[in-house]
Amino acid sequence: MASWWLGDPEAPYSFLAPDEVAITDALAEALFPHGGHPALSGKEAGLSRSLDGVLAVMTPPTNEALRILLHALDSWAVLSAGRGYARLDLDDRIANLERWLNHEQHLVRGAVTGLTIFLSMGYCGHPEVKAAAGWIFPCGFER
Repeated sequence: MASWWLGDPEAPYSFLAPDEVAITDALAEALFPHGGHPALSGKEAGLSRSLDGVLAVMTPPTNEALRILLHALDSWAVLSAGRGYARLDLDDRIANLERWLNHEQHLVRGAVTGLTIFLSMGYCGHPEVKAAAGWIFPCGFER
């Protein structure tokens, strides 16, 4: 959905379960923390809604694999920090995300990078981010 940011924030998610929304929000905030320009975190931008829309139209088994990845990352944090990723403070989430993105195993790096690409596409498509970046569509394309 191109205008996921306009949806009812109380509407149920199409694909993600509540615990998966919490994990996605935690990742989105670590990837795009509050501050900077625009001062809009990934969680505030509603990237869990964006990812939900992508996964809802994606075919199995890819969408299910990404769901499993969310749970794997949340559980992995338990091993290193004693609690799930979604329950860590922001600094610890950022540090974990950086470790995963720079992990020695290319499969870990690739999986986490792929997930952050989906989140980044949503963030870059948000109207506040596009306006802050000064993106102009000279051919008249707007969404």
